[in-house]
Amino acid sequence: MSDLLRKKPKKIERSPTVTPKTTFSVNDLPQQSKEEVIVEKKAAPSKLGVTEKTTTVRVSVSMKNKLNALVTMGIADTVDQLTDVLIDEYVTNILSKDEKKQLEIILDLYKSKLNKK
Repeated sequence: MSDLLRKKPKKIERSPTVTPKTTFSVNDLPQQSKEEVIVEKKAAPSKLGVTEKTTTVRVSVSMKNKLNALVTMGIADTVDQLTDVLIDEYVTNILSKDEKKQLEIILDLYKSKLNKK
């Protein structure tokens, strides 16, 4: 017979329980005033006057990295705010008067489509 069948398995030796060197409690955290908490909870009003839903947009990985880098630099708080700023700047500085009017008509079409749902 094989020696593997005859030998008893070795017991696993348990090490002593590890404890952290330092600990903290909720009381150790800095206290915020009620005014600061209220300011943080206020949400920015949406431009359409309705609650904004989120969606996904497919972009390349390099585009995602560029957007996240700009957010990390502090240009905006979120990618959503950053894209809003970028689009507003593009519309303001690049589009002609006719293109702006066309964009406005198309956006109104999308808004009316959304309101019908």
